[in-house]
Amino acid sequence: MTAWLRIGVGLLLLAATATLGCRALALPILLWGKEPTKTVEAEYPYLADKRVALVVRADMETLVENPHVHHELADHVRVALERHVEALSTVEPAKVARYQRENADWETTDPATLGKRFFCDRLIEIVLTQYTTREPESPYLHRGYITALVNIYNTSYPNSAPAFSTEVRVVYPPEGPGEWGQGDREIRRATMEAFGEELAGRFYDREVKVQ
Repeated sequence: MTAWLRIGVGLLLLAATATLGCRALALPILLWGKEPTKTVEAEYPYLADKRVALVVRADMETLVENPHVHHELADHVRVALERHVEALSTVEPAKVARYQRENADWETTDPATLGKRFFCDRLIEIVLTQYTTREPESPYLHRGYITALVNIYNTSYPNSAPAFSTEVRVVYPPEGPGEWGQGDREIRRATMEAFGEELAGRFYDREVKVQ
């Protein structure tokens, strides 16, 4: 770009700012074709190169309505973690879910000790506090809600407090109930995918759009 062209672009931006005010902030996007982003650092950047087990806890009401939630939700989280966190590996969620079904004492087992049984470095515990694919006040409308307390345990330190805790909440679709024709299965899948991405985002540095 020549000096005269750079000066011309600068004058254009100054004139637009004076004329349009805040709306001129959109001009860099129009001129260069890129939206401004910022880097959000990982809240817990210690899962790289680790072997991880995912354990989902849910109350009986949720399990009656969604008997496969242990496996399904953990599998979506697994996909997101392995996509974004470098060299992370996970225990097959079906294997963990099978252990939960066959061993009634798993709920009272120390989480770090439970993780050791799967030869893991970390155990991620997902404690569901909300899991539904219907609007709470309008049960005939499809919309996914998942809220969970997430704890990470270092399996090298049994009977210890979590190394990291956070709450993750997603709503899908975010703007309102699903469109006509979107069924329960589609809403459930998309909501679990959104939850997996939101949770994985706590563990790696990522670029997000500037609001």
